[in-house]
Amino acid sequence: MVTYEGEKMSKSVGNTVSPEEMLELASPRVVRYYLGQAQYRSILDYRPTSLQEAAAAVERIYGFIAKASKKFGGEFAAHPESSPVPDAFAAAMDDDLNVPQALGALHETVRAGNTALASGDDAGARQALQAVMAMTTVLGLNDVRGEVQENSEIAQALEVLVEAQLQARADARANKDWAASDAIRDTLAAAGIAVEDGADGASWSLKRD
Repeated sequence: MVTYEGEKMSKSVGNTVSPEEMLELASPRVVRYYLGQAQYRSILDYRPTSLQEAAAAVERIYGFIAKASKKFGGEFAAHPESSPVPDAFAAAMDDDLNVPQALGALHETVRAGNTALASGDDAGARQALQAVMAMTTVLGLNDVRGEVQENSEIAQALEVLVEAQLQARADARANKDWAASDAIRDTLAAAGIAVEDGADGASWSLKRD
């Protein structure tokens, strides 16, 4: 049961919001993640910002997957269910489907994977990607009909456009045209794309407010 808790409404009043209503406000993947934040026997409080918070959490997960997959070529995408999951995740799922605790293990792995990517620990990042892909598959976050293909096509188009801009920026930097380089970076930033320069060149990610 999902109760609505707004400025003038509380769970004690008995107001509820249905998954169908939530699907009008957010993608199926975000709604599925949000609904998993409470154990299935429990009441889940819904606030006006609940889906926004769930969307930010989902973006952190798939932001890591996108960065790591780009680095390793998506080698775990074919059969993620065959990859091992962390012991903490397995224990949570075995504990009467304690999905909230399992999500905690998922985010801990995402944080470890991002740290590994930032420090150049390819083995650690690869292991984290493998585990994250397996966990999102178990939780059904990779199995939202229509959304995966649509998101994949959008992401592919976005990547082509952004990579072209990053190449133009790299050319400008090579020619010491710092004004052009900064202009490209500012344009991407205005579009909600963060650019980070590293030893292997520039990388990008979508920003959250």
